Amino acid sequence: MAAVGGAVRSSMFDSEEEHIQHLEKLFDMHINPIDNVDTAVIAIGSAMFGVTFLFLAVAWLKRNFHPIRAKNLPLTTAMFIAGVLWFVGDIPMNGHVLLKGSFSNCKEWNIWVRVLFCFVYTTALISRCYALDRVFIQNRPTRGLIYYLPTVLLLAFVLGYSIVTEALSSKLTIGYDKELELCSTTKGYVYVTLSLLWVNWLIIIFMMIRLRNIQSTFNEFYEFLFICAFGIAAMVKTNVVHYTHPKYPLVRGYRIAETLGDAFVINAIILIIIAYPVVMSIWQPHEYEHTWLLRLRTDGLQNMYDANMNIREDFSQSYARMNTSVNQPAKKMARPNANPFIDMPEYALHVDQNGMATLRAPEPNSPTDETTVTSRYSDHSMITVDEYEKFRHIL
Repeated sequence: MAAVGGAVRSSMFDSEEEHIQHLEKLFDMHINPIDNVDTAVIAIGSAMFGVTFLFLAVAWLKRNFHPIRAKNLPLTTAMFIAGVLWFVGDIPMNGHVLLKGSFSNCKEWNIWVRVLFCFVYTTALISRCYALDRVFIQNRPTRGLIYYLPTVLLLAFVLGYSIVTEALSSKLTIGYDKELELCSTTKGYVYVTLSLLWVNWLIIIFMMIRLRNIQSTFNEFYEFLFICAFGIAAMVKTNVVHYTHPKYPLVRGYRIAETLGDAFVINAIILIIIAYPVVMSIWQPHEYEHTWLLRLRTDGLQNMYDANMNIREDFSQSYARMNTSVNQPAKKMARPNANPFIDMPEYALHVDQNGMATLRAPEPNSPTDETTVTSRYSDHSMITVDEYEKFRHIL
């Protein structure tokens, strides 16, 4: 996850074995040459991204499925692309290929591929946290200059750091050592880069703490709890490896752990966000969407997500129908292209004393009682369905 790397090749030596023996004597350590195991590592990592790609492809095909639309597919896709490029940068920098030809450009591979997109990936996570913070904590919309400004500043800082690193001498950062035929990295560069990555994760943890009281339909807090756990584990792993074994790319076990560890965390975080709604969109699409919309309705979050989290167009119309079924006697409602699992004219929403919502078929010729629901995103006060529209004024 950080900014060092190297690999063994033989050109200034009579054979690769002679080169390895020279490095083993110089560094006083056992060195593993590149072999089929490294090829297998690249294949396994690529397979992980292939699985995530399939989930994303299905998500885009079913992008009108409300639980998927709430996951901000453009931002999640940007995370995936950044993760792929991060993995591509890991391959030469972790020593899985011979550093010859274009792979010998250690500075470019490390700064502009590996480190840059590692930062972009975590910045996307911060942006996701900030969007939730704007909606639930600040009661503000996810649009406008103020909303995009933090993300723009973070990306500008990352780009500036990459430019400065590129401009500095390779003796102060990272460069290709022609005599030893491997990438050489300074401790200062490693420490600074890892420290900045820790800052990003600390920001994510801080914002997760701010969001800890959210108990909404999308399980944002629980998602970020697992995301932070994976991120911290990856950072600890990287710090331990870089501090204890600076030449880890020359040792098979360490380079495998670094590359596959990063690939696993990159993909696991994305799957935590989108996997469940994607699976449910295939397995039980109508039932899950029906339950999801009902819970959103009872959580009192429909308008906030309608206005902020990419749930637009027919979403408000669907809930208008749901509101009617709650506050008026059940009756047939005709509408072109109506979704029978979203529009619920034949059922009434009932909330018991424990806050559990259920749908019940009304008795014949009996009016549906006006029901109150609990708002779980704020102070748990009781509000009527008619008051939900007031939340739009907050946004």
